[in-house]
Amino acid sequence: MASLAIAGLTGLGAAGFSAALAAPATAETSVLAQTATDTDITLDSQVVDDAGVLSDSEKSEISDLLAKGPKETGVKGYLVFVDNQDPQSLAPQLQSEIGINNGLVIVINTSDRTYGTAPGAKVPTSVTTDVNSAIKENRGDGFPEGGKAVAKVLADESDGGNSAWLWGGVGVLAVGGGGAVVWSKKKRRKDEAAEVETTRSITPGDSSDLAQQPTHALRTVAAEELQSTDESIRKGAQELTTAESEFGVERTRELRKALESSQRTLSQAYGDHQRLANGLVRDEAEERDILIGIIANCGTADKNLNEQAERFATLREKLINAPEIVDKLFQETVDLRTRVPRARTTLESLTSRVDPALLSSVIDNPDIADAEITQAEEALSRARELLNLPPGEQGELVDAARAARMAMNQAASQLDSVDRAEVQLREAQSNLESLIDEVDGEITEATEHAASNAELDRTALAAAVEKAKTALADARSRGSQDPLGTYSALLEADGELDIQIDEARGARNSYERTIAMVDRTIADATARLQSVEDTIHTRGSMVGVTARSLAQSAGQALGDARRMRDTRPKDAFHAAQQANNIASQAAQHAQKDIDDYNRRHNNYGGGSGAGSMVTGLVLGSLLSGHGGFGGGFGGGGFGGGGGGGGDFGGGGDFGGF
Repeated sequence: MASLAIAGLTGLGAAGFSAALAAPATAETSVLAQTATDTDITLDSQVVDDAGVLSDSEKSEISDLLAKGPKETGVKGYLVFVDNQDPQSLAPQLQSEIGINNGLVIVINTSDRTYGTAPGAKVPTSVTTDVNSAIKENRGDGFPEGGKAVAKVLADESDGGNSAWLWGGVGVLAVGGGGAVVWSKKKRRKDEAAEVETTRSITPGDSSDLAQQPTHALRTVAAEELQSTDESIRKGAQELTTAESEFGVERTRELRKALESSQRTLSQAYGDHQRLANGLVRDEAEERDILIGIIANCGTADKNLNEQAERFATLREKLINAPEIVDKLFQETVDLRTRVPRARTTLESLTSRVDPALLSSVIDNPDIADAEITQAEEALSRARELLNLPPGEQGELVDAARAARMAMNQAASQLDSVDRAEVQLREAQSNLESLIDEVDGEITEATEHAASNAELDRTALAAAVEKAKTALADARSRGSQDPLGTYSALLEADGELDIQIDEARGARNSYERTIAMVDRTIADATARLQSVEDTIHTRGSMVGVTARSLAQSAGQALGDARRMRDTRPKDAFHAAQQANNIASQAAQHAQKDIDDYNRRHNNYGGGSGAGSMVTGLVLGSLLSGHGGFGGGFGGGGFGGGGGGGGDFGGGGDFGGF
């Protein structure tokens, strides 16, 4: 019998069972729901003892603990003891009937010591994990103590003791793992807090990094982004009203656009959040996609709106300080006027020592500076007129001051060029050729970046390249006649091109990292799917239609990932992740189909303790990918009673792990 059962398992490859252990709670529920059957059990209380294994006092004690759940962990738990029923199908059926998003149904079958859990949409994955850990590891003397262990987790009173109440006193073995299993709820919470902080630190638009974060962290940060965006919109609306009264509708157009965009984004995000709250998602993969979208969209909208609001806050501050600013600008125009005669004297001296043709790019600078200073003085005169107007009519004041500042900066630049002309002339004559070679090489590199599939600002890069090409051609044709002017223009173009190339390099590096991540995920998903396909091929009719359908869907997702790999790597990564999750679900269903077949034909899980134990060990070894005994133990002697026949069931007795 045992050899036949083992033979029925060999088709499942190494990837399946370890993936099943890591499957999200929502995926577990969807898998269990496939086999749901009708039942006359009603969850009229949080403890339902249909098997008659609890005394009145024991039931009362467990009920009191479970009643603390909603306040302490946010989860309302239902513990159900049944006899001769399938807990893996019953748990999700009961969860569906109560329809509580924060409800967690735990069903224990006392006859064969198996169990099933079914969490609602709002039950944190960490709580479900803690319940599963408590079932496996809390020592007790049977069903009553085991029930208390579960209830203490939900009441946040678990002491984390190491035990094996589900296994009926056999104890928990850690074969191949290097020792006994130790569970620390406090450490898990600390780790989860760190994961949330990591998720908060990610730039909202970086979907690839967000996709690497655990679901519980995405839930927390998505809720924070919703709240933050809502607050930003409320403040932004007030800021817009104030800004329009101070600066007018025309100058505040960008702020209004940012506000309206944020309002549309928030409306969509609230709709998505409500879908999650109502449990209207297929699985955890879809939930994660929605959460990442909320974080990315709300975060970006929040950032844009805050930037616009800060801009007008700065303008308002300038209005308040406008009298001092205008006086300071007037004093600077006086200082600039005194530099114009000195610049003329400097040029006269230079033309007596070098060929005047070499100074063609700066020879008119004093005249240009003089004209710019005049423009600044006119703008400042207008600013002083505006200062005498009442508040609310001074919006143009900021523009007048800005125009004066721009004209003064231009004048200062013209005069600075004259002051540095002699030094720059020598520098240009000695360095122009090397700069020409440098820019020529950078143009080639920029062209290579533009031809890649990386997400980069090709418009900005192309503009920088075009400017560099123009300056380069001018330097080659006129460098000997005007070294000062051509060198200065080429140096400016080189600086802008350097900035764009640095950004393009970063984008390509990010693209290549994403491609590597996609390739690893595709390889993992391919291995998992191949294991399932091998099982279907070798075990034939033992594997039902659900596993086959899931395998087909996983293959389609893998195909999508491969097609999008080069041009849309982020989407390809999400598709590969989806393929991985679906392949894991297919492996779970295939496992259950084979377990059911073995129970029907080989008395699986019954009297032959040694045979069933070997079957469980082989299944765990095949599916976990870790070799040896990794992950192979199934449901044991639940409720006490030594290590006799049936204490180690097949690989499926883990419930929804």
